[in-house]
Amino acid sequence: MCHGSEGNGAGPSAATLNPKPRDFTNKEWQKATSDTQLKLAIVKGGAAVGKSPLMPPNPDLEGKPEVVTQLVAVVRAYGR
Repeated sequence: MCHGSEGNGAGPSAATLNPKPRDFTNKEWQKATSDTQLKLAIVKGGAAVGKSPLMPPNPDLEGKPEVVTQLVAVVRAYGR
């Protein structure tokens, strides 16, 4: 809803958010961001990595590392 189906930060909910969601298609951001940072943001939310607290945590994924790894792969695929 926020990052959009294209991963460019222009999802249906993005218009109402400040700051706007991250553009996962940005190659420089992809290079500068580690998988560890992505995993932490996915599980603990934006505030856990010094980003917007509007990005909610997903504590239900904490015990599901294989799911988190798959989500990281989805984010990485936007940068190709």
